[in-house]
Amino acid sequence: MSEEAAGKAGKGEDQTPQPASPLEERMTRAERIFVRINIVQTILAVAGVFTGAVALYAALNESAAVRRQTESAVWPHIRVSDMNFGVPGEERFQLAVSNRGIGPARIKSVKVTVDGEVQTNWYDIVGMVAEEEQFGISNIPIVGMVLSPDEDITAVSVGVPFASKETTEAFRDLVRSGRANMQICYCSVFDECWNLDALTNVTAPVAACPEQNPESRI
Repeated sequence: MSEEAAGKAGKGEDQTPQPASPLEERMTRAERIFVRINIVQTILAVAGVFTGAVALYAALNESAAVRRQTESAVWPHIRVSDMNFGVPGEERFQLAVSNRGIGPARIKSVKVTVDGEVQTNWYDIVGMVAEEEQFGISNIPIVGMVLSPDEDITAVSVGVPFASKETTEAFRDLVRSGRANMQICYCSVFDECWNLDALTNVTAPVAACPEQNPESRI
């Protein structure tokens, strides 16, 4: 064989790819396994986060539903009603505050107006129609009281023998004419609050009750 042929043969041998060593094959296989493990771990982690989010969402919804159910189970409902007793010699007129809900009602504030003017005590209101007559009334300030379901409180009572028949009837007519109005703000044990307008008999939810007038004795 000539040197030129030998040289060509040598060049051909140099260009032939060398087979990978067993160590290189093992490293490649290990790297592939490692990548697969990482992918599986990532999928499991994402699935875990998703499952946790779903569980949290379900728990929050269940908690909100339980709270709504509990709130509805202790829902208070305040009403104002008047009662007129016309037995001769025993005439009496009174205003009663009642809780007709299924939970306790916390009375937070009360406002009474006559002809749009805020009043601070029942004596002044009755005095508007008493025509300088001496009279007595029975009243209970209800702010701060907690009314149980089906409980009734007489807020004010005017009648014989502590007031004349004429004064009693004049107070009744004042209340029933629409000149006088009573607004009561009350809350449940969960601090859900409502305001009752006795004149229109409309109860509306409010974010919070206003502060009671410190001068009020109603």
